[in-house]
Amino acid sequence: MKTTPVTHIIQLGYGKVGGPLVHLVVENRERIACETGVHLEYAAVVRSSSVAQGDDLALRAADRGASFDEWTPRAPGLTLDVLDPVFDRFGLPDTTRYVLIDVTATAETGPLLLEALGMGIPVVTANKIPLAETPGWFEQARAASRQARTPFRYECTVGASLPVISTLVDLMTTGDTVQRIMALPSSSLSCILGGFNRGLPLEEAIADAVRRGFAEPNPLADLAGRDTLRKIVILAKTMGLATSIGDVDQEPLLDQDYPDFAAFRGDGMARLADRLTAARLPGMVTYYVGSASADGDVTLGLRSLPQTSVWGTLEPSENIFLFSTTRFGDMPVVVRGIGGGPILTASGVLADVIKAAQGQN
Repeated sequence: MKTTPVTHIIQLGYGKVGGPLVHLVVENRERIACETGVHLEYAAVVRSSSVAQGDDLALRAADRGASFDEWTPRAPGLTLDVLDPVFDRFGLPDTTRYVLIDVTATAETGPLLLEALGMGIPVVTANKIPLAETPGWFEQARAASRQARTPFRYECTVGASLPVISTLVDLMTTGDTVQRIMALPSSSLSCILGGFNRGLPLEEAIADAVRRGFAEPNPLADLAGRDTLRKIVILAKTMGLATSIGDVDQEPLLDQDYPDFAAFRGDGMARLADRLTAARLPGMVTYYVGSASADGDVTLGLRSLPQTSVWGTLEPSENIFLFSTTRFGDMPVVVRGIGGGPILTASGVLADVIKAAQGQN
């Protein structure tokens, strides 16, 4: 297969996902070039106040991991100016192929991603915040992508490396009508509630999820459900619904805001355990499930589901997405598997980068 010109990666973020992503790109670049014709090299890895420019530094970063210390300080901010040194070294987008990757967790990157799309630079993002929380951003990004005929890929905002967004888009672009989506999109809550469904005390189920790396060290961030809410909003928007994050009919898991996990343990933990026990009827399992319907109804809350259904077969930490459509009738399309973790997310981002590079004119 003939190798296409080099596609230069500009990566925003070098944290839990960004570090493994650099390693995956470097480790697999020869095979990717051979099998897909896409030749990937790093132009820059950009952090909040520093940058590593050039493929040689990316190679050393991948090799050294956390010990890599060759970052160049830069002025804070994520405006279009951050790309100027890259363009000076590698060329403008009309002569050089780029892919801009966002593996941060901030709304600050939103304007830069839109400007990049407008310049014809494909965008791949795992950052849910602009898509779900910045009013109008998702619609602007898709419009900019269409107008510039430039790929905009966000598969990893919902299911990490699981083919969730692509399945939904494929169903719709081939003319099927998606009537409803039901989803358990949170690996952390799947792990916690899956353990509880199997008889673990709630505190032990939470500790197990933290130990296995599915829940944050402060599990309140997971129990608050904000990340799950963002994923449901992104699914609804992809489905074509004019849904904002405030439109979702959400039943919070927590009965109040807690300053820290220590404050939650004790009475807060006991109240949540009692609530989960009351919600789980005989022969049922209980999960924190989101749904989006074609009529515009978008919900998120505790659901008790038959243990004899596909929900009863889930392993703790497993995600599931069910797409009910006109063509498939009473048998929904099911995508399931582990959808969290830095390596799986990084591999999903890399898959999107390859597809974005293949989609360039």
